[in-house]
Amino acid sequence: MKYIRTILFSLLCTHAYAQVTFTSVNAPFLDTESYLNGVTWIDVDNDNDLDVCVSGFSGTPPNWVNKSQIFLNDGNANFTSSGWINSNHKNPMRHGWADIDNDDDPDLYLAATWNQNDVNQLWINNGNGFSLNQTTGATPNTAQPYEGTVSWADYNNDGWVDLFLPRWNNLKNRLFRNNGNGTFAEVTAGQLVNDLAWTSGGFWGDFDNDRDLDIFVVNYQIGPTDPGPNDLFRNNGNGTFTKMTGAGPIVTAPDRGRSANWVDINNDGFLDLFVNNQFSRDLIHINQGNGTFITRPLDNTDHNSWSSNWGDYDNDGDQDLFIIGFGGTENRIWQNDGQGNLSEVNAGLPGSFPLFTGGSYANGISWTDANLDGWLDMHITMAVNSEDRFYLNNGLECGSWLEVKCIGVESNRSAIGTTLRAIATVNGSPVWQMRQISAQTAATSNNPMWQHFGFGDAAFIDSLVVEWPSGKTCVFTQVPVRQVLAISENCTTSVIKSLNNFATSYQEIARCLPLDSLQLSAGLPTDGTWTADCGNCITQSGWLKTSALSAGAYLAVYQQGTGCDGRIDSFRVILNNPPVTTVTAPDTLNYKETATLVAEGATSYYWDPSSGLSCSDCASVELTTDSSAFFVVTGTDANGCTDTVHVNIYMYPEPVVEMPNAFTPNNDGSNDEFKPAYKRNIFTDYKLIVYSRWGEIAFESYDIGEGWDGMHNGYPAMSDVYAYTFDYELVDGKKGRIVGQVTLIR
Repeated sequence: MKYIRTILFSLLCTHAYAQVTFTSVNAPFLDTESYLNGVTWIDVDNDNDLDVCVSGFSGTPPNWVNKSQIFLNDGNANFTSSGWINSNHKNPMRHGWADIDNDDDPDLYLAATWNQNDVNQLWINNGNGFSLNQTTGATPNTAQPYEGTVSWADYNNDGWVDLFLPRWNNLKNRLFRNNGNGTFAEVTAGQLVNDLAWTSGGFWGDFDNDRDLDIFVVNYQIGPTDPGPNDLFRNNGNGTFTKMTGAGPIVTAPDRGRSANWVDINNDGFLDLFVNNQFSRDLIHINQGNGTFITRPLDNTDHNSWSSNWGDYDNDGDQDLFIIGFGGTENRIWQNDGQGNLSEVNAGLPGSFPLFTGGSYANGISWTDANLDGWLDMHITMAVNSEDRFYLNNGLECGSWLEVKCIGVESNRSAIGTTLRAIATVNGSPVWQMRQISAQTAATSNNPMWQHFGFGDAAFIDSLVVEWPSGKTCVFTQVPVRQVLAISENCTTSVIKSLNNFATSYQEIARCLPLDSLQLSAGLPTDGTWTADCGNCITQSGWLKTSALSAGAYLAVYQQGTGCDGRIDSFRVILNNPPVTTVTAPDTLNYKETATLVAEGATSYYWDPSSGLSCSDCASVELTTDSSAFFVVTGTDANGCTDTVHVNIYMYPEPVVEMPNAFTPNNDGSNDEFKPAYKRNIFTDYKLIVYSRWGEIAFESYDIGEGWDGMHNGYPAMSDVYAYTFDYELVDGKKGRIVGQVTLIR
């Protein structure tokens, strides 16, 4: 098809270089006469582009005509009606998509509203068409009075998507658990499905980052009186929910709620909540990360809101807001400054959302990248006798972006509930962003489950983290911008489309401290600029001044050129501290004594020299030597860093037993005892006996080191020549006996 250009308008962006423009175009999914309410963009035929589904009706009661259709994208934003849905609903309104059977294609749930004689329908995608699920018994093919959402989510993390259906007219809401075999079991326990209300929608989101989905229930009223407060149910992780009655205005403020959006408004990593209220102010609930919210109005004006959706249409690194007005109230668009502060940018626009006199009569808004150029387009469905609108985002010449299609393996195949976090340097500052995959981003319309990030002037994405409901986490670094990327739960990736014209390279370099400097070599040309996340630690010739850096990972980037063309070389430099190697060893050894030496603090070791050792590269070695030993032990850790330890062990020479031939026990501190002469303990066994000339034992001892002090029977023995025997065993195992005479001199 050919687009028919009708209106060109622009939205000013906060960054200095950009002004985003849109072109209003005609497309076959737009309808002037029908009452189209629901709109979703999803890859119906699994060909890696986004198709569009609209639901609604034309005519007047009781002669309603179903106008729900699926339009297939050929990959170049040319659309044709598939004719795949042939529903007997008279007036279907809203719908929702999810892969209920995990067969790699999304299935459609069509809600029959306003006509209580119809029931909702579950259509199973067969890959090239759809068949109506005829399951009986516990089934989501049920009546759903009025215009509630279709809210798919795997609330119990069993890998199968479940269904929540809000209901109007003071009826109980309904929750259907997917059995994984094509059937569903209705959950009937708990306040979530037993409170009575006039409920407009249920919106799943993991607001507490514990990897299970909580749900916010939007109530128009409770009982016969409006307005009514909304409800927030925290997932307990065991298939049950706790109603958070003490959460503050998020559940106590009485308003005529119509829709809500979970979105990280201020880029702090936690989902905030925006609530559309009919006939009153719209409210922003900022998540404090501790289970509480701070509530503020969008502005101080009551606005008749019907629905809304968020998307980073200007790719500046934050999500902007489009609000659908109800019953003649104008639509409004609000631009985000990245900190969650919103500014209305309607003024001066040439009547294009549409914003014509009398209001919009719009129903749904979806942000989508219909032509996969990285810039979010805008699709608005309208009430009867009003023209639907589709606006192509003309984008900027070289803004950065990323779009991600997630594929669950252990988690549900649609990857609903998966959280994506990305950090990149945007306009000179590191900016974290998060997205969470949802099948219900608004009451009347859904953004694609493919997640879109804008990155301003970022040359690449430093880190992309994917947190799956199963508990698995995938981390990718140095991710190129300007591409559509498919990521599987097993952490494999494939590029669906790339518009990245940069020549890029990436190196990871590991070095051990201490290190004075490191030369980084980038590819040609040489007129680029070096930057690093350690400040002025890099010179413009590529020398990284590592002497001033502590252990850690540092990113250095060489960039040549601007915009879409040029070269980027990035280096992840990892500086590792060396190991602290220690060796446990004795300071001294006896001759031929064996000792165990133990090295610790590293992962491998080398002993030099290795003579006398049982092993040269073991942590624990045996040493037996006949001389003093000196070793250099080199410890190496897992990073290849080394540390050396010097080990000195003195070996006493081979012991020689000598006995004196005389002693003088006069207590002068010299030669007062008769015993073997030695400088250290060389004995393991010891027996010294001294005899008088008449053969009488004058002294006997078995205590190693004990000598004769010249006393006998309590009296000093007289000077004389005495005989002795000395039996011993040395530490080296050698045994011996000395028989001799010693002279006692007084």
